[in-house]
Amino acid sequence: MEQNSNVKKLRFNKRMSNNFDAQVQRNLLGRQLEKDGRVVDAMALYEANISEDFEGSFPYRRLAILYRKKKLLYEEVRVLERAISVFNSLISLGRSDIKPKLNEFKEGLNKAQDKLSKFK
Repeated sequence: MEQNSNVKKLRFNKRMSNNFDAQVQRNLLGRQLEKDGRVVDAMALYEANISEDFEGSFPYRRLAILYRKKKLLYEEVRVLERAISVFNSLISLGRSDIKPKLNEFKEGLNKAQDKLSKFK
């Protein structure tokens, strides 16, 4: 029974690794698409990553910046709230990079919400 459990864990870890690899590839492709002027296509890739709770800051940062440039403040707020939610859930892992990123997203959210409140 224990061997069967280990096989399941290995399969799960492999699927997770493959998913992470796919997410990283989306980020890299998104970066290249942005350089090529295909911002909307890049945003779609970043959106796919955040919908899967990507555990790195890149797609959240890029989307927040891109939405801010397009003056889509509600979308910027949505992305930053998602980032805060994901990074809050990662604190328990003990990664040293989580708290600074979480603070960055919280500051960005406060700024975006301040801008939004001025338009209301």
